[in-house]
Amino acid sequence: MDKNKNRTLELLMLTKFGMAIRKIRIDRNMKLGDMAKGMQVTSAYLSAVENGKKKLTNELVEKVSNFLELSEEDRTEINEAAALSQQEFNISIKDEDSDVLRTTVGALARRIESSNLNDEDAKAILKILKG
Repeated sequence: MDKNKNRTLELLMLTKFGMAIRKIRIDRNMKLGDMAKGMQVTSAYLSAVENGKKKLTNELVEKVSNFLELSEEDRTEINEAAALSQQEFNISIKDEDSDVLRTTVGALARRIESSNLNDEDAKAILKILKG
């Protein structure tokens, strides 16, 4: 996979919170590892939070805001991005998963995201999933 494609995939995986703090970091010429070290967390943990693989806590949002010494405007932006990120779900599809599973997960995600899934349909799907 070429470098630009990897970068595109990486950006798609970032949460709203991850995109917001990454932009601030880049604007300040700061690396993820430097930020993590300054916040006394591991770079793996901070990266996982940015990518939605670890839960984003209000305490971490506050810690990021304080570490970066954000203006009130930037704090508001970070808090709004955090609120959106805390509502997100990530579903990881493995290379070995079937095309049918990939298609099903994708269709469900698109249906939910577009608000075209009513409660009745959601209940029917839940009944199927619970067996």
